[in-house]
Amino acid sequence: MSSYKHRMAEGAIKDFPKIKQDYDSYKLMLDARALAGGGCIFDERVDGGGVSDSAGERYMDRYNDPVLRKLQALVEGIYTAYYELPPAERRVIALRYWQNLDVPDVAHELMFSESNVYRYTRSALSYLYRQILSVQPLLEDWRTGGLK
Repeated sequence: MSSYKHRMAEGAIKDFPKIKQDYDSYKLMLDARALAGGGCIFDERVDGGGVSDSAGERYMDRYNDPVLRKLQALVEGIYTAYYELPPAERRVIALRYWQNLDVPDVAHELMFSESNVYRYTRSALSYLYRQILSVQPLLEDWRTGGLK
């Protein structure tokens, strides 16, 4: 039986592909809106056109959207925690939660025993729980539709 902490970390890891997709889609929407709204960077003067900001700063300013920033913080919070795991734990987590493989299939794929798969999973979820706590409010906002 898994603990509350493990279930919370599992939920965040399972949701990560959808969160990343929402982030990418939202960023693409901001680009499309900027292009459609006459904010295309191609008609801007390279020297800033008399504005104190550089063209690069004006281009990046379109990404200064509060929803995009929150989605970015959520993506980075989960992915950074995942990336800090030891390689064996990362592989187990990726196969279990992103490839949806069962424990025996993961064990066969990685040539581990099933008990090692359980051990790596438990260790990874414990670590991820502690790291994901920092983005938990953003995760709840995303789940309730506040960041979509």
